[in-house]
Parts: sequence; C-alpha cells; structure tokens
Amino acid sequence: MNKEIHELLYHYNENGDEGYDLNEVQLLEKIDIERIEGLKLLLHSNDRYIAYQAMLILLAWAIPEGFEFINRFMSKKWAEKEEFEPHRLYGEDNVYDIITNALYISTFNGKDEQELYPYIKQFLNLYGGQFFEYHLKHFLLKKNCSPLFKEMEKAMQNALDNKRYYQASQLFPVLVHYDKNKFNEYREVFTLLTGQDNRIAYNVEEAEKIHQKNEN
Repeated sequence: MNKEIHELLYHYNENGDEGYDLNEVQLLEKIDIERIEGLKLLLHSNDRYIAYQAMLILLAWAIPEGFEFINRFMSKKWAEKEEFEPHRLYGEDNVYDIITNALYISTFNGKDEQELYPYIKQFLNLYGGQFFEYHLKHFLLKKNCSPLFKEMEKAMQNALDNKRYYQASQLFPVLVHYDKNKFNEYREVFTLLTGQDNRIAYNVEEAEKIHQKNEN
C-alpha cells in the first residue's frame, strides 16, 4: 500500500491529535472534499480490501457513492468470497457488523435511519448464520427500528436454531426494548442457556433492566 492510499484511509488530524486509524477517520467532523474524491477513486481499486475500507469511510460520511458501493458489495456477495474482518478472538468474519457501525455513524452526518432499514433488514436476515459482535445490537437499541421488529425476532430464532446462543441472546434485550412482553416470553429460554455460555447472563440482566424501566 503506497503512502497516498495509506493517508487517505487511515490518517486523522483533528483537535491537535494525529494518528493512523480508519475508525477515527470515520468519526472526523471536518471532511475534506479532496479526500472524498480520493476515496471515491479507491472504490475502483483491484484490491477489494482497499475498496471495502474506502466504502466504510464514505458510508460513515454519508457520501452517496459509499451507498452505491455497498449495494454492489451485497449483491455480488463479496463477503462470501473472501474475509474482510476476521475477529481477533473467534476467527469468524465480522464484516457485516463493522458495516453496521459505519451506517450508524452516517446518521450523525445527515443520513435518515429509515433509509438504512433495507441494509439492517439484510443483516438481520443473515444474523442466524453469520457472526455479529455487537454493532448491530447497538444500532437496533439506539435507533428507532420498530418497523423491523418481526425481522429482529426471526433473526434471534434463527440464531437459536443454529446454536449461536450468545448471539441470539444479544437480541433479547433488543426485543424487550420494543415489546416489554417479550421479557417473560424468552426469559426462561436464555436463563437455561447460560450454562452453554456464561456471557448470556449479561444479556438476560440487560433485558431485565430494560423491562423494569418499561414497567415504570
């Protein structure tokens, strides 16, 4: 990777801070027009990982070309052909979760969350068979995604069917957030599953807190 590409993707300098981190670039408040044009060019790179990273930044900045590219990324099923975000601990590709985070950031740059529903719906449809760490859960809790409630519940059920028990449990507090009655419906299911993965207890506890808050 040459220096120009490296600086387009990773270099940030804001409020006196300097560094090299793609996540920080996505969060920049001052967006350079020349940099946007450079990132658009990277979308045409023969290196898919470079193109993918340029997409993440453009998505976060709510630039239309980033959304055009994600449509191609999804329709061409790039993530089925190669790995983009191998998880440091679990080894599975966390690519859709990382994309979700870029979409979340875009809402602070003028993107309406309702415009993002089609992407979130696609990720929920993939949830039972693909790895998601926490960004999708965060999006669903922080943004109004009530129109996607059926897809959320189905995603949780699919994850249970595929024995992704912890991942399924992450959607438990999300369901309770939108419908308090789901707490009693699924509490026993996930309480019993804590023996499979003790991390599930944290999501049960979170769901309980949300339920109590909704009851008050």
